[in-house]
Amino acid sequence: MLAAVTTAAVLALSACGGEKQSGAAAPAPSEAKSSLSSPLGDAIQLAALSRESTKKAKSSKVTMETVAGTEKNTASGQGQYDGQNTKFSMSMDSDGKKIDMLFVDSALFVKLDEADKAELKTDKTYVKISADGQDPFSQLLGKLMSKAIKDSDPSRILEQVSQAGKITKSDQVELNGAQTNHYVIEVEAEKAIALIMGDIGIPLPAESVNQLKAKLAGKNVMITTELWLNADQLPVQVVSDTTAFVKAMGAPGDGVAKTTVKYTDWGAPVTITAPPADQVGDMAEMIKNQAGGR
Repeated sequence: MLAAVTTAAVLALSACGGEKQSGAAAPAPSEAKSSLSSPLGDAIQLAALSRESTKKAKSSKVTMETVAGTEKNTASGQGQYDGQNTKFSMSMDSDGKKIDMLFVDSALFVKLDEADKAELKTDKTYVKISADGQDPFSQLLGKLMSKAIKDSDPSRILEQVSQAGKITKSDQVELNGAQTNHYVIEVEAEKAIALIMGDIGIPLPAESVNQLKAKLAGKNVMITTELWLNADQLPVQVVSDTTAFVKAMGAPGDGVAKTTVKYTDWGAPVTITAPPADQVGDMAEMIKNQAGGR
């Protein structure tokens, strides 16, 4: 159960977390232009416009599919992106296991099925993982959750692009019946890894860092990301292809690794509340009970 929750939480937080910084003003969804502006060629300007638009819209529905070799994880949910008040609800299918979760009040609530309850020796319906929890499991996810709270823009990929990659192609295409600005972005794998690990504050052991550098040395491995923005400069689809990276790491099989995130219903009202307190158990206590029963 813990492995499944870890996988689901990382996927969910990566879908809803991002960087927020000041930039050029963008129209609110209600002020949308009838036609697209020309695609931008500057990644920093693009990131600023999209962040400002997301900040004004504040909410959306989200679907996500992650493929890694023969494994596939899917998810759907909704989010409110509002700094310390960020909230999301998500239902995920992780390696055949359905996981429902809520992120609200700076904590992650994961719904437990009967097998989970038996494993964790609890009758509670939800387990709570706090961003400032002291148990090892909470500490593992705590920094990821804190990052998701602090930086609430789902277009985080644009911030990474401005520092680690560049726009290699842009055009205007129709997606799901609407015209969008489509961008192809190439991000250097080595720079992206350094940014991500530094951003969430989780250092890798020196041995692991050296192994990564050795496998990537001289290969110019790129992570390709495609981004579709609507007339409000809001992301409607983001596809990140890390196949070249996982192959360079020596992944078995065909090594296909791709994540597709789709955003809809920007600006629609979102209601997400924490479960009743009497239905929630603390992860630290559950882990102690589990360990004590062995």
